[in-house]
Amino acid sequence: MDMNLNVLRLASGLATHSAARQQVIAENIAHADTPGYRARDIASFEETLNNSVPHFEAKTTRPGHIAFGADNPNYRPFELTAFGAESPNGNTVSLEDQMMRSTDVREHHKLALGVYQKSMEIMRTSLGR
Repeated sequence: MDMNLNVLRLASGLATHSAARQQVIAENIAHADTPGYRARDIASFEETLNNSVPHFEAKTTRPGHIAFGADNPNYRPFELTAFGAESPNGNTVSLEDQMMRSTDVREHHKLALGVYQKSMEIMRTSLGR
C-alpha cells in the first residue's frame, strides 16, 4: 500500500476545490437579481492540479508524519458567462446554468468523500480492525 497516502491528498484537494467552487456558485445565485453583477467560477480541479505549485509545505520530522500545505491560491474566481445569460440590466447569472454547475460540484464532492471513505476502509482492513 502507498504509505505516502497520495490518494488521500488528492481526495482532500478535490473536496476543498468543490467547497470553494460551491461558495462561488452560491454567491452567483445570491446575486441573480443584482443589476450589473457578473457571474463567476473557478478553474476546474484538473487545471488547478496541473497548475499548482507547492506554495507551503509543513516540515516532516519523522517518517510517520504526513505533510500538509496551505490552501491553493488557484481558487480565485474569474468572470464566466453562460451563452445567452446576459439580461438587459447587465446581470449575467443564469439560474439554470448555476444549478447545473452546482450539481457537478456535488458529484465531485461525493466522489472525493467516497474515495476517502474507501481508502480508510482499506487501511482499517489492512490493520485488522
